[in-house]
Amino acid sequence: MKHRLDVLRAEVDGLIMKNQAANCKYFFTHLYEVSSFGVLLAYRRGLDPEIAAACGMLHDIYVVINHYTEGHGIKGAEAAEVILEGIGLYSEEEIKIITTAISHHSKKRKIHDGAYDELLKDADVLSHSMHNPEYPLIEKEITRYYNLLAELGCPEQNR
Repeated sequence: MKHRLDVLRAEVDGLIMKNQAANCKYFFTHLYEVSSFGVLLAYRRGLDPEIAAACGMLHDIYVVINHYTEGHGIKGAEAAEVILEGIGLYSEEEIKIITTAISHHSKKRKIHDGAYDELLKDADVLSHSMHNPEYPLIEKEITRYYNLLAELGCPEQNR
């Protein structure tokens, strides 16, 4: 029997292949990076790594499906809810945690109460900042980036 995270990843992979032919490489890389960084942060913070991985896989799902970024956090949470309910392997509580984190992930300067909200924002920042260390940091992500380096015990990088 497949693990439910494998089922979710197969669903997301299919949506990427169907909707993002020109950008498949970017979305496969970014969603899997955010998912993996989420697992790392979940271990570090004592959270459920599978829920963190699911948040990462689905956080930009609205952009994958609709090629549109405006409001993609809120709209992505709605799309993620449909996907998770369709898979039928996640509880209502887990779906709420995942979709709430997705709805908040674009608000990098705001601190939300949910541990997974902050984890997903941080995993997204790690993906953006580590995908190519030569790229400049995104201005709204700078504070999170340096806080993450400190949390992970990494020497500060001047970028």
